[in-house]
Amino acid sequence: MDIHAYPTKASTPVDLTEAERIADRYLSGDDDVERGITNLLTEFDCCFTVVAIFPPPPGTDPHARPAPPAIGGSVSVIDKSTGAVSYWPSYPTDLVAEQYADALRTGRLIIEPDWPEDNDIDWPEDE
Repeated sequence: MDIHAYPTKASTPVDLTEAERIADRYLSGDDDVERGITNLLTEFDCCFTVVAIFPPPPGTDPHARPAPPAIGGSVSVIDKSTGAVSYWPSYPTDLVAEQYADALRTGRLIIEPDWPEDNDIDWPEDE
């Protein structure tokens, strides 16, 4: 299966500071800061994985471990050599990084020329 990634205006090669900038610009919504959502970046040989961390519900012990990524959520990957962003299921980040490296090695990574427009996506119809 081919992996599609989308271009960013990144300084390459991407280091942690640049990966944080990409995550803030391309992977965070306008109201994420207000809602207390942060990005957890993990560095691997060829990429950074990005997982959104949601604040605990009110009344939760502030010292408790953060909840795991939501089922049905996603892990994003930022390519170190190009800064391109791809989206993955909510698998453990080390597994995502391993599969990403395999896609890179086997030529299955396709960096698209542009990000998709909303009207280019086949959204399921409401029933």
